[in-house]
Amino acid sequence: MKKIAMITFHASHNNGSMLQALALQTALQQRNCDVEIIDFSNEGQRNLYSVLPYPHNWKQCIKWLIWRSNYKELKRQHEAYETFSSKYFKLTEKSYTNNTQLEELYNKYDAFITGSDQVWNTRCIDADDAYFLTFVKDKPKFAYAVSLGANNAFEGEQGLKYINYIRDFKGISVREKNAQKWIEQATGKKELITLDPTMLFDQEDWERIVEVKAEPIIPGKYIFYYCFGINEDIQIFLHKLSDRLQIPVYFIEAKEWTLKMCWRHRIHLVKQYGPDVYMNLVKYANLFITSSFHGTAFGTIYRKNFWYIKSKDSESSQDDRATTFLSQLGLMPRYRTIKELETINLYDKIDYKPVVENLNELRTVSNQYLSNIVGAI
Repeated sequence: MKKIAMITFHASHNNGSMLQALALQTALQQRNCDVEIIDFSNEGQRNLYSVLPYPHNWKQCIKWLIWRSNYKELKRQHEAYETFSSKYFKLTEKSYTNNTQLEELYNKYDAFITGSDQVWNTRCIDADDAYFLTFVKDKPKFAYAVSLGANNAFEGEQGLKYINYIRDFKGISVREKNAQKWIEQATGKKELITLDPTMLFDQEDWERIVEVKAEPIIPGKYIFYYCFGINEDIQIFLHKLSDRLQIPVYFIEAKEWTLKMCWRHRIHLVKQYGPDVYMNLVKYANLFITSSFHGTAFGTIYRKNFWYIKSKDSESSQDDRATTFLSQLGLMPRYRTIKELETINLYDKIDYKPVVENLNELRTVSNQYLSNIVGAI
């Protein structure tokens, strides 16, 4: 049995990050691999996802004071993510916080895989050279559906460093068109676009992988808005929508709900947390609205009539994560501005037959790439 080490944002207390890590772990296990997720989390990530992140300036001090006012809920959310991690992830025995420590893993595995998620976004707080597998020498290195977010790591002063990091990878696949374009510009190689690992499985598969409560967590009709952040414009839109449809709006991110004082717009905090809760909320929502890539992913998995709120900056590559996926599946009509969403029938149903046909084709390509990785080890 081939022994593979994965490195990804498994420790991010973010539903999408944790579910994509679990999906890739599962997909490799199904290929008869002994897989372990390297329990790596640098100082920036650990602070970001702590119950009360340590403040480094006066603005962060204000945030800390606001978060402290809802400490009980923030702690409950933190514990839910930690419980999910312990239950579902097969982690290395030791935890690691820097690249040098990871060097001891070199001889313990047959190959190393980085991805998925924004592991090559060098401007995010989680960013670390470790996700480029720089600690691995003379062992096969692969990247699966990596994302660079909105940042081209291969240009500017540090660009050459990152180009050199990826030259000795035995295989690379990316999640978005921008990542494909930027790598081709840097190396001359057009890498394959593969699905985020969450999309390798359908609803029935997911409910075998994760124990999802059979009954709705929220009784009655509700609107579920999902994203890691929620700005004032979106809050106002959701408030108006709730009044118009006469059903409540729910949000799951306790820190953001507290910081942005979402109660002012009658946006309810779910007060239950974790990826399993997130899946339940998507499944039973009467209306699902998102500004998150993994919102579109699970909206599709659960065949929901979801809508993605388009960024104010329509050219922003932040949205490339969603538009690549939506265009692949023929779902770009679900990508709308707030102004557009205020004037259309939000209960307009998606014809999922062509979507599923497109998805199955993409799954074939993505699964073949994963099988090729395992075969090359």
